[in-house]
Amino acid sequence: MTFVRRRFARDNYLYLLAEGEDAVLVDPADPAVALDAVRTAGVRPRWILHTHGHVDHSGGSARLRQELGAQVIGHGDDAAWFAPDRDLSGTTVLDLGRLRIRVHPAPGHTPGSVLLEWQGRLLTGDTLFWSGCGNCRHGGDPSLLATTFRTVLPALDPRLEVHPGHDYAEANLPFVLDREPANQAAAGRLSAVRAARAAGVEPEATELGEEVLVNPFLRAGGDGPFVALRGLRDDW
Repeated sequence: MTFVRRRFARDNYLYLLAEGEDAVLVDPADPAVALDAVRTAGVRPRWILHTHGHVDHSGGSARLRQELGAQVIGHGDDAAWFAPDRDLSGTTVLDLGRLRIRVHPAPGHTPGSVLLEWQGRLLTGDTLFWSGCGNCRHGGDPSLLATTFRTVLPALDPRLEVHPGHDYAEANLPFVLDREPANQAAAGRLSAVRAARAAGVEPEATELGEEVLVNPFLRAGGDGPFVALRGLRDDW
């Protein structure tokens, strides 16, 4: 089993999942970084999978589809961004050779956003960030996102590791502490991510259960309070 998280641009992440010779790239918007990850792992992905359609996640699909001969997979509601060969609409379990990936529809950030669960990990795209959530300024709906946070995420295993599409932890945590100055879990997480940055290493992933402690969007308590909190974060 292979799991690779690679940073590109300033704070984006792409992922490589593999079981033997069966491999998939997730949100590989930077083809050069994606191909380097593939060469290092010694695999040739036959699939490119998207958590959502925004170009900073899907912009490399066309080139990688051509270079790898890979099939592009994503939710049809975001199809305008990346023209999938296979539509995830209605899919709950995605079998790609030996890879079995659970698909959780998570609309809000975009209409076709999904969460991808594999081997104890949850790839959350721009729906759930470390200590935050995605904004809804580019084709999103904060009410739909609120429903996702109220109904989809609480139903998942709290032991799942959270692997987002961006590393926004150091930007999100000061907002959390501004709202919740006594939140010791958030203060400790901020210290940890700053120490990782100072050491030149990637921050460790949180588990979903830990994320509840440091992420007020997971504790908003309803759609209205969530939408209000998202508005406060947008203006902060």
